[in-house]
Amino acid sequence: MSDIRKPVKQFVEQELTKASLEVFSSERESRGVDFIAKTPSRKYHELFLQPINLDFTRSVKIPKGDLGEPKDNLWIALVFVMKEIEPVLHLIPSKVLENPDNYIFFNHEQDERFSHLSNWEIKVFQKSIGELSKYSLTNMASRLD
Repeated sequence: MSDIRKPVKQFVEQELTKASLEVFSSERESRGVDFIAKTPSRKYHELFLQPINLDFTRSVKIPKGDLGEPKDNLWIALVFVMKEIEPVLHLIPSKVLENPDNYIFFNHEQDERFSHLSNWEIKVFQKSIGELSKYSLTNMASRLD
């Protein structure tokens, strides 16, 4: 597990617990769901952890083979990390990726021979912060229940 993933994973677990969710963590190293979150009304959601260190990069690419097909209970836990600033958690419904806006969300579909290289990309830049803020945990927690 990379140096950034372990503390980010702990941060996400703490934030989800504060939001009254029961959290089950996966110990995966590279692919698939990182967390299962259970709401007070007993709904289950899968979360795919995607940290982005904004000190070094402005976009993340999520391999389609790692995330799987978008579905109603699958979320991308996008965590903004910067030196000397508290991390920020966003919960992006995976269904958003089905109709990318080509502004923040992109679909990089490859032909059949190179389908293993297909990915979704999320770009983070100054003007996109406002749009991405609608996916903050505070704004999205009620959509989980």
